[in-house]
Amino acid sequence: MDDRATEVTAEVSETRASRRARREALLRDPVLPALATVPRPLAVVATVVLAALLGLALVADPVVLAAGLAWAGIVLAWGWPGLHGSSSRFGSSLAIGVVAVLGPAAAVVPADEPYLRLVPVAVVAGLAVMFVHQMVRRDGRPRLTESIAVTSFGIAVVTLGAAWVPLTRSGRAADLAVIAFAAVAASALGDLVTGLARLRPWMLPIAMLLGGGAGLVVAALLGGPDSGPAALTGLLCAAVAHAVRRVLTVLPAIGTFRAQLASGAASALVPGVVVYVLSLALVG
Repeated sequence: MDDRATEVTAEVSETRASRRARREALLRDPVLPALATVPRPLAVVATVVLAALLGLALVADPVVLAAGLAWAGIVLAWGWPGLHGSSSRFGSSLAIGVVAVLGPAAAVVPADEPYLRLVPVAVVAGLAVMFVHQMVRRDGRPRLTESIAVTSFGIAVVTLGAAWVPLTRSGRAADLAVIAFAAVAASALGDLVTGLARLRPWMLPIAMLLGGGAGLVVAALLGGPDSGPAALTGLLCAAVAHAVRRVLTVLPAIGTFRAQLASGAASALVPGVVVYVLSLALVG
């Protein structure tokens, strides 16, 4: 009996050791899903175009920027549920679209700080639409938790995009925002090396290098800010935009037209909160 127990313990120990060895080997040589090794040129184009248009809108007027962010949010709402395989695509798109429109509008209304104080009202409206839609569904509400999670995630993304609007209130902050949009667009060009196995592990550094370089070029054209803040803004915003696209590129639906547009829109919206925090730290 004791011998049998010893053998079972040894087998369990060997199994745990082998699992640990596999985990360590995976950390040393990570295996990417096949989807993550395929270039997504449409997502690259969508990111570059959206970042360029939003940058121009930011220079033009806060209201124009809010309209541009709402449009980008609607693009995201159109493709987000399908990208994540939501069981309730219309309801998810509707709830995300409500926040996509109301969020930037709420951010542009206040004339004094805090400029984002009305954005939570837009989020509450979107959440209300999400839950009401779930209650009135007549399909048995399959995968309810997953559907709510997908919608909530989309609402969070478009809410982060509203952080771009307050940057128009200050000339120095606006310069950082223009640099950030340029960095987001430049970072997307690094995605084109996805199909090259030798360069694939270096995609994040490449994206950051492109973003930092774009930041320095735009700062030189604008006559400010200094090279340090410009490079820092470019590096961080490029890294975040790249990370958003890489996270989404492993989803099964990423090959579709809508999904790639949603990926590009998300990577243009999320860095807004990064440059907003940087502007508070660097500009005040």
